[in-house]
Amino acid sequence: MADEENVKTPLDAMQDTLSRLKEMEHYSKTNIKKLAALWLEVSEHKGQKQYDTMVDEVLKCQNQFQESITALIEAYEEETARLTSSKQ
Repeated sequence: MADEENVKTPLDAMQDTLSRLKEMEHYSKTNIKKLAALWLEVSEHKGQKQYDTMVDEVLKCQNQFQESITALIEAYEEETARLTSSKQ
């Protein structure tokens, strides 16, 4: 009987996933800021110039991830809103 009370509804599951995605998005934004600062630092130091392109590539990948996770969050928010409105 206790197990039946812990069963999540589809809406609960969607909200949990959405929460985790938003946390990942937050860290992604932080990573972009850190990578941009690192890129500037690397590009200013002659001894690290050879890594400039590599850091730039990592920054581009992080930006692509950011765009993808933002789209995924939007899709989850739309579905969560739909489930919420159909529940009422």
